[in-house]
Amino acid sequence: MAINTQATLRTAIADWLNRTDLTNAQIDLFIQIAEAKVYEELRVPPLEALEGFSVAESNSSITLPAGLLEIIELRHIKVGTCSISPSTNTSRALCSAASGTWTDADKDDDVSLGRIDGRAFHNNKITNAFTRETTSILLTDENGEQSASGEYTLKYYKAGDPIGTITNSVEVVPYILATEFETVLWASLSIGNGYLGNIEDEAKYEALFLNKINLLNTKAVKAELKGAVFTQIFTEALL
Repeated sequence: MAINTQATLRTAIADWLNRTDLTNAQIDLFIQIAEAKVYEELRVPPLEALEGFSVAESNSSITLPAGLLEIIELRHIKVGTCSISPSTNTSRALCSAASGTWTDADKDDDVSLGRIDGRAFHNNKITNAFTRETTSILLTDENGEQSASGEYTLKYYKAGDPIGTITNSVEVVPYILATEFETVLWASLSIGNGYLGNIEDEAKYEALFLNKINLLNTKAVKAELKGAVFTQIFTEALL
């Protein structure tokens, strides 16, 4: 049986737990907790998202996007153009409103911002920096002032739609179920056995879950390193 929908996942969980008295609501709770466990640990390219923002000097901040798990990079795009009336649509927001496509015209002048903690951010004028504060990302400009403005792109890890989400009468199948269903299955079985008091089985499936997560994360890291150029910066000459 293919496990690629909420219904087939429910059936698999009930079968592996060898229980016929569990309700859909109970199994869905196992799945919901399992999804949270997966997203706490899994960091692979299919979970990456790239989103653009137009920042106004008046607030110098970005509202955290829905589903954000972890920030990878925040970049200030110095020059960009719109596919529709570029002389008029000079920002990503204006371009989007005109149904155009915003393009980073010159990536050589982009600036990647450095992340610092809140105390350092507020007590020092650190140039091109950012920090997260409640539901926002606060930014500084090239002078270290909270007066940043312009076009920014945020690359981050994002949680997929919850399993069982229906859009336009079609079930949306997130990556963790469509491609790596074992992660959700093992985690759900660990949660389910814990609920039923089967401590040994809970530990067994928790180990299977963690091994699968570690395998996927390690595979992603190795893929990133393949073909990379090793560089090292020294503070002083060695010879």
